[in-house]
Amino acid sequence: MDSNFSLYIYALLAIVVGIIIVKKVTSCLFRIISLLVIVGALAYIYFTYFR
Repeated sequence: MDSNFSLYIYALLAIVVGIIIVKKVTSCLFRIISLLVIVGALAYIYFTYFR
């Protein structure tokens, strides 16, 4: 009985850690993608209007 309980504890801990890692990775990816979009828009404006 004790080994099943510890298995559930480890599974719950792995799920929580996985959720935290996914949240951090997706927030970082969202920042990188938004930064690339802003840089692309600024480059388009520069080459369209100031060239």
